[in-house]
Amino acid sequence: MRLQPSAPGVAVPPQSLCPDRGSTPPATARLVPLEGAMQEILFVVEEAEDGSYRASAAGAAIHTEADTLEELHREIRDAVVCHFDPGQAPSLIRLHHVRQELLAL
Repeated sequence: MRLQPSAPGVAVPPQSLCPDRGSTPPATARLVPLEGAMQEILFVVEEAEDGSYRASAAGAAIHTEADTLEELHREIRDAVVCHFDPGQAPSLIRLHHVRQELLAL
């Protein structure tokens, strides 16, 4: 799912993929952060041994994975929208890519 900014700090989801949320919101619906809502969420992204990608949110129980980075971006957006109540989702998602390297002596 792609969040489209409509104004600073406001995002409009074109459709909802959350099965427990019922029907999709109308195209004019906006997720406006309420007072006390998170403005940003951080995900740690790691590449798995099989070449796929895993992402876990820092400070929230949100985890997802995908075969490509493009797919992972969609999955992260969907997971964030589904995790938070309407109007409480952060307007920004920050990704921190972690890469491990081994050097032999």
